[in-house]
This record gives sequence, structure tokens and C-alpha cells, in this order.
Amino acid sequence: MYTYRSTTWYSVPLYNLILEILANKGGIVKDREIYEAVREKIPVSYTDFLKALMDLEIRGLIRVQLLTEDLRTVELVV
Repeated sequence: MYTYRSTTWYSVPLYNLILEILANKGGIVKDREIYEAVREKIPVSYTDFLKALMDLEIRGLIRVQLLTEDLRTVELVV
């Protein structure tokens, strides 16, 4: 399981923040939109963000579809 490592303690884990943003935006959002919303809350690299997306997809909580080489849609499953 991927865990966001930081020297600062955040009240909302990265996974929960991603799921919350997806739920608030209607359940289907482009990955860049989610990343920008996450960056407003916590400092996370795009690579770490993609790892978190992959972990959520493996758990079956989201579905990620590749539209182009660098554009993905993320769909909330639960």
C-alpha cells in the first residue's frame, strides 16, 4: 500500500482526499483536475498522486481510463 510520506501531519489522507474530490465533482473527473484540487490542500508530486490513483484502482474504488498518452479520466466506483 502506498502511503504519502511527509514531515507534516495532514488531517486528511491522500486517498480520502482523492475520493472526496471525486464525489464532490460528480464521480467522473480528469486526473489533472483532481491533482490541482489535491495540490491546493497538500503538497504532493504528480508521481505520488499517480501511485495513489493506481492503489485506489487496485482496491476497486475507482476506475481509470487512459484517453491520450497524458490524459486520464477517473471514475468513482463506490
